[in-house]
Amino acid sequence: MRMCVLIPANNEHLGIGKTLRSILKAGMAPSDVYLVDDGSKDGTGDIGRSFGVNVLRNETNVAKASSPEKYQVKFCVIIPAKDEKLGIGKTVQSVIIAGASPSDIYVMDDGSSDGTGDIANSFGVNVLRNEQNIGKARSILRATDHWQLTKTYDIVCLMDADTEVNSDYFHVCIAGFSNPSIAAVCGRALSVPHNWLTAYRSLAYWISHAIYKGGQSNMGVITVVPGCAASFRADVFAQLEWNSDTIVEDMDCTIQVHRKKLGKIVYQPKAHVFTQDPSNLHGYIKQMYRWDVGAWQVGRKYGMTKVTGLRKVDLEYKLLMGEGITFATMILLTPLWLLLSPLWVSRVVIGEFAFQALLATVCAICDRRKDVLLSCLVFPLVRLVDCAVFVTAFWQVMVRQQQINTWFAVKRY
Repeated sequence: MRMCVLIPANNEHLGIGKTLRSILKAGMAPSDVYLVDDGSKDGTGDIGRSFGVNVLRNETNVAKASSPEKYQVKFCVIIPAKDEKLGIGKTVQSVIIAGASPSDIYVMDDGSSDGTGDIANSFGVNVLRNEQNIGKARSILRATDHWQLTKTYDIVCLMDADTEVNSDYFHVCIAGFSNPSIAAVCGRALSVPHNWLTAYRSLAYWISHAIYKGGQSNMGVITVVPGCAASFRADVFAQLEWNSDTIVEDMDCTIQVHRKKLGKIVYQPKAHVFTQDPSNLHGYIKQMYRWDVGAWQVGRKYGMTKVTGLRKVDLEYKLLMGEGITFATMILLTPLWLLLSPLWVSRVVIGEFAFQALLATVCAICDRRKDVLLSCLVFPLVRLVDCAVFVTAFWQVMVRQQQINTWFAVKRY
């Protein structure tokens, strides 16, 4: 059984070195020692780094606010997982470091064959296993009913088994529920650096953060609370229906909150969730296809694509999807435009590359991701892939009226 050591510290420069030296001398590997520098001003974190241990820093002291027993509300974390042995340990560790008690963490092992549940058990969290895979939505529902979570807790947080959260995650999310009209809080997703494709996804997440999410939050029209970064008031969570008629349960539940008028959904940009995205084009296309198909399915299910759908969130959906299908169609018709007006098309292509480079530069500076800038020249080509997948999903769901239930799991790294 693998062990780790968690050391919270605030202004401990006189003692942290001795502590770490004794722990390492006792046989612990530096990679298994985690130091949380809680806003120290005396170089505590730097001393920790000199020993080669893992160091996470809070810019301000949050010990009292982020300690589980100090929260004014009781919260739990549900982590559905299927064959996630590479990520479940990191996820549970980060959730505990962020202030969740192991007794309030619930891992739903959905028929894993790689020991995912055993790894989660080693952290002392609650684990329930499905002997056969039943899917993410039904697993969440089973976990909720089995442990009666909506009757025990005030806030229910969802987390994917390939994600890690920042140390302030629960503190800032739960603070968002200070207004009783808030039904759900949406965190900010960031892509774990790996290669040029995850750099492209990082740019996409940054655009969503910098341009869309804040405005949607202020206008009350958030269309998706991502499953990797979602927190719900327990009484709201109890009213959600975890159906299998769409393949994007997070967007389905988000629209349910709007349709049932359960309260406001707000965006919390300081609640960071670091997630693993596809590292190869094959996996990327499959994931984008599921997301796009699911988005069209949700729009059709709730009548958001109809002319009669005039609620604010319906209009936001129409704007996003209408803009998307128009842009994608125009891009895919580039060969035709090239025949009709090659000079005009060449200018558009140059402009697209320049625009992508500009966005990548700003993203690289804001998120400190130089890989985004270094990979930006290939981004317009990936945009072509995005357009093709988006139009294909539209054709399958809206034109051919096909019912698609395909699920795709990202290969971990």
